[in-house]
Amino acid sequence: MTSQNTATAVLVLAVLGWIIYQQNQWRLFDPVRMWRLPVILGLIGVIGACTSTDLGALRTLDIALLVFEGVLSLAIGAVMGVMSRFRRDEVGALLVRTGAAASALWLVSIAVRVGVDVIAVGYGATSLTSSGLILLLLGLNRAGRIAVISARAEKSTVAPPMSRAH
Repeated sequence: MTSQNTATAVLVLAVLGWIIYQQNQWRLFDPVRMWRLPVILGLIGVIGACTSTDLGALRTLDIALLVFEGVLSLAIGAVMGVMSRFRRDEVGALLVRTGAAASALWLVSIAVRVGVDVIAVGYGATSLTSSGLILLLLGLNRAGRIAVISARAEKSTVAPPMSRAH
């Protein structure tokens, strides 16, 4: 493993650890704030992938695997959004938490990513191993989650907690 690959792995694990921590905390439902991370990860990912990949050398297999991983990342994120829970705080603000069960889906994402990398390298599709692509896929996952959470929040009927009279 090269030092660049090691640095990429450390970066991705750090971002993933932070994401898992955040999605297990009750957080104020704020769509503007929630969309910030997927947009940033997506932009960094696209820029990184474009600068480290010879786009003219992409083959059909590269594109097919990229589309497969992108759709799967969105789908896993959407499932995480479905698994998310809502509640209201004492002033009635809507809170959201994805939770530990949905966090386990990261293992599926990682397993698929490793499997696709093995297949890609085996067939000479090495352009899919860039760190930019990994960040783009993380961004797509977050986008899928937030899109579902946002749609669910609009329909949320979670009542604020009842005040206790003393």
